[in-house]
Amino acid sequence: MITPLDIPTARVSPCPLPPGGLDLLVAASAREGRARHLRDLLTGADADGSVYLAHSDEVRAMLNRGIDPQLYLAYRDIAAPRPKTGQPIDGAEGTHTWFADLVVYTAANLGGSPELGRSLGHWNTPAQVEIFQCLSGRVLMLHTNIDRDGNSTMDYHVCRAGDHVVIPFGAWHLTVVLDAPAAVFNVYTDVADLLTGHTSREAVDSDLKYRVAPAPELTIARTDSKIAVIGSCRELTERPLRRGESPSWAEPLLMPSGLAALYRHAPAAELARLQEHAAHFGRRPIPAAAS
Repeated sequence: MITPLDIPTARVSPCPLPPGGLDLLVAASAREGRARHLRDLLTGADADGSVYLAHSDEVRAMLNRGIDPQLYLAYRDIAAPRPKTGQPIDGAEGTHTWFADLVVYTAANLGGSPELGRSLGHWNTPAQVEIFQCLSGRVLMLHTNIDRDGNSTMDYHVCRAGDHVVIPFGAWHLTVVLDAPAAVFNVYTDVADLLTGHTSREAVDSDLKYRVAPAPELTIARTDSKIAVIGSCRELTERPLRRGESPSWAEPLLMPSGLAALYRHAPAAELARLQEHAAHFGRRPIPAAAS
């Protein structure tokens, strides 16, 4: 099933780097990131369905010919972890600290396949707060969600430099490259009283992060000069596509400085407010002190 999206296919004029973005990219240039390649996508698709590819045979044929392009470089802890205040010292590591990563996407597509360059995609933990900010380029971010009537949806966001996306608790999410190269910064933590198993920090283990459950059966490709979602009829029926919206609390907390600057320079109390409001976005009440 192919569903075209109302997204410009031509490259758009780049936006300026948001505050703090240049410092993160400079830090990345001095480090060795973890490279992900086309082969990593096919491994997930073949092994357990943790990756969905619409053109897996084409990808396999490219790999057999020795074509295995790099998709992105991931920089874990690109900025120093930020301890929270007022957290029990015996709590799980992921619940008393904020962490920050950076991913630089280098591939516009999957070799000769019509599918676009992308992340592996994965499911977050039910306790995980995660917020993204696009620093450069243009990306399409998709994540599962639940609408006001309790129905499952697949939300998508077109992001240019400075734009933010808040991932709901326990959601699956995927980043797709529209204009390469693209850099995306993210911060994450876990809410202690929502924790039911491993934390997002413990999900550094690939089996915990990428092998929890099969991926939704959809991906993004260029077809007939359109950017389109390609997926199974069942998937697109059970989780209808809708353009995602940022929660109303996000802009007042994140702007004008933006996530990168906020994470690096804001006092711990500001990050605590960020967690409390993100928890509300996950349909939990905000304590009165946080409003």
